[in-house]
Amino acid sequence: MSTGRIEYAVLQGTHVFKLVGEIRAMTCSSLDHLLDKITQDPALTGALVDLTDTTFVDSTTLGVLAKLGLHLRTQRDIQPIMLSTNPDITTLTNSMGLGQVFVMMNCKTASQCTYTLPEEKPEAHAMLETVLEAHQALMNLNDNNKAMFQPLVNQLENEHRQQQQASQNFSCSQQHH
Repeated sequence: MSTGRIEYAVLQGTHVFKLVGEIRAMTCSSLDHLLDKITQDPALTGALVDLTDTTFVDSTTLGVLAKLGLHLRTQRDIQPIMLSTNPDITTLTNSMGLGQVFVMMNCKTASQCTYTLPEEKPEAHAMLETVLEAHQALMNLNDNNKAMFQPLVNQLENEHRQQQQASQNFSCSQQHH
């Protein structure tokens, strides 16, 4: 009996598989059947296998993942991605040759697979523009957002105009001195 699970999601042809805990042959049987179906899907555009929460994976599971990688590379010219943060799992996947068919992202921690954007201290006018543009984008999505954010956007647009006029007045007064 396995003490793990496989989570699955698909978005616009990209299939994401997250293997959590101990993944053994019994658990990956359903994965194998799913892969048989999705490899026949003409909308399949990519795959990501997330092993960041995997504590153990057996050779059957690795073989099923190898089938996926081989199919995508040879039949679709797609290189799937595999994420790993566990050094033992990383060593195992590499020793089994999965790096031949997957782009391997091996990180010490999950946070090393991603980057944290630095927090900026924007000037007031830059922040105003960001907030204004963000809310205009939300308004463009649907009528409910438009009704909800129109008063705020009107206020932000007025503030933006005032800032622009103030900076133009400042520029003109600087030129006269």
